[in-house]
Amino acid sequence: MQQQVPAPKGRARLAIMLGIGLKLFKSIKVVKVALIGMALSGWTILLSFEFAATLLAVLMFHEYGHIRAMKHFGIPTKGIYIIPFVGGIAVGEQPKTHWQDLYIAMMGPVFGLVMTLGFFVAYSLTESHFVGLVASISALLNLVNLLPVLPLDGGHVIKALVYSGRSRFIYVGLVVISALLIFYCFTNGFALIGFFGIMGLVDLLSDWRSFDYDPKHKLDTYGIIFSLVWYLLTAAALIGMIVWLAALEIPGSELAMAILGA
Repeated sequence: MQQQVPAPKGRARLAIMLGIGLKLFKSIKVVKVALIGMALSGWTILLSFEFAATLLAVLMFHEYGHIRAMKHFGIPTKGIYIIPFVGGIAVGEQPKTHWQDLYIAMMGPVFGLVMTLGFFVAYSLTESHFVGLVASISALLNLVNLLPVLPLDGGHVIKALVYSGRSRFIYVGLVVISALLIFYCFTNGFALIGFFGIMGLVDLLSDWRSFDYDPKHKLDTYGIIFSLVWYLLTAAALIGMIVWLAALEIPGSELAMAILGA
């Protein structure tokens, strides 16, 4: 004889569904997909689907550059997270040297520069509006990331150089420059970058006492010079690409030029 088990009531069913949902949400992959979906939907509502898809593609490729750099040094990674209305972040364990810090930071914009060049060539062959937009937004986003403000990539590069030099005077100079750039961002309509800058400045100031006892292996003089030249050349290449794209009237380049103030 079989005993019939009563079907769960409404509340019990809801509890079961919530439990399953919670377990799924704890899955990293589900969280990543959910964040991407939220970002794509939000940017589509605010802008357009074409622009949202462009921004997402540029962010993913940029962050992939950071991930590849981490793996190059054998640093464990946890993947890429897209943060709606903010940007993206490549998550991994902390680098052990300033060269690793700098290299990982630079590879995002370097991948972005390669992406810009690739889509520029593709636009030259296809004259697709979407392809041209990707090239322009890629150049702009990666140039912005090279601003010397933490937690942007440029801020990490400059921090690695300053800490390698072990100069308290240069450290103070970095703090002052960061504060001035934050002020500029807030007074010129770049509040989001300014907000990031404040977080980076707080992080920078928190190292005031430990600056002279930084445990990370520092760059030597040649490493500092090479890295600084690499940083400046990458920034110059991205600026050159933006100007070139604007001269050819490629879609999206007018936005980049407007932000540059040209």
